[in-house]
Amino acid sequence: MKKILSVILCVLSLGFLFAQEETDFLNPKTGFPEIENRPFVIFNEGVCASQMTRIVVQEERSNFVWQDYEIGAFFEMQTVNMQPFNSILRLAGYYPFYHTFNGMQQIPMTVLLYGGDLFYGIMFESDMWKYINFKYALGPHFCYQLSDEFHHIWLGFGGLLGLELPVAQRWSIVVNGLGTLDYANLGTNKKLQPYNVAWKYQAELGFRYSRKAPNTYSYIKPKEK
Repeated sequence: MKKILSVILCVLSLGFLFAQEETDFLNPKTGFPEIENRPFVIFNEGVCASQMTRIVVQEERSNFVWQDYEIGAFFEMQTVNMQPFNSILRLAGYYPFYHTFNGMQQIPMTVLLYGGDLFYGIMFESDMWKYINFKYALGPHFCYQLSDEFHHIWLGFGGLLGLELPVAQRWSIVVNGLGTLDYANLGTNKKLQPYNVAWKYQAELGFRYSRKAPNTYSYIKPKEK
């Protein structure tokens, strides 16, 4: 009995000491523990390229395959210190410069064609190598494209795979690849030309400058003061 009481008193004493230490970090206004690593957002931007593929399956002949090649720019917002998972929001705008139908080039009738897409993903990060930071993201994808015939609207799911190269303390090079599988019959083509399969590949090269999230390790070392 004495041993049990001794163990209980020891546990209560440790709990009291832990609570006493915790109160040292309480916010006097809110009464909650002070947040040491506050969440914030960092931004990436750069150039990108994409390939869009749309297929109409045919039974008695070869499938109808449309492919568009695009170039453009992207902008990303990426969260930091948002536990348990950070996330990424990506917005890209494109100009389609090359079109094919079953491998044959198609000359567009309209010059002012454009497209854009939006991707949001839950992000997983790896710092296995200190000088190359990997990230993975999975989430929904939305796409719009104006062609000669239709307003194309896609909705689907995609995955992003990227790496970040810490060039300097505040500068990083961003290289990402994004692949999506989409339902492509939400636009004006849904009755006249519904597609059976649609997907999109994207690649981007950009940079980030951040004061709030400096690189702990970098290729160019900061000057000693």
